[in-house]
Amino acid sequence: MNTTLLPSNRLLPVIGALAATCGLACVLPAHASSHREAPSITSTPKVDATDFYMFNSYEAGRGAYVSLMANYVPLQDPYGGPNYFSLDPNALYEIHIDNNGNGVEDITFQFRFKNTL
Repeated sequence: MNTTLLPSNRLLPVIGALAATCGLACVLPAHASSHREAPSITSTPKVDATDFYMFNSYEAGRGAYVSLMANYVPLQDPYGGPNYFSLDPNALYEIHIDNNGNGVEDITFQFRFKNTL
């Protein structure tokens, strides 16, 4: 004699809710990056490079041009702008470009800033 135990139709929603609750209990909370991962950068946040973007121009005839954009000073509030966050006038900001993939910089852009409005 073959017997199969199946839950009654009334128990299916309860079992589904219990399974969903157990599944959600196993999920760890997620935290967004603050861009302050390196311990030594916490004392100098104005030179903390947060994001870097590089893309080819989409304009006709300018496909060989590359635009570079670097962000500094993490944890800025984006609302209520324009916001003028000062950079460190004593720092040398650099972007190093390796054109051939050998791990050695071929081009370096260096920037110094003055905090005047």
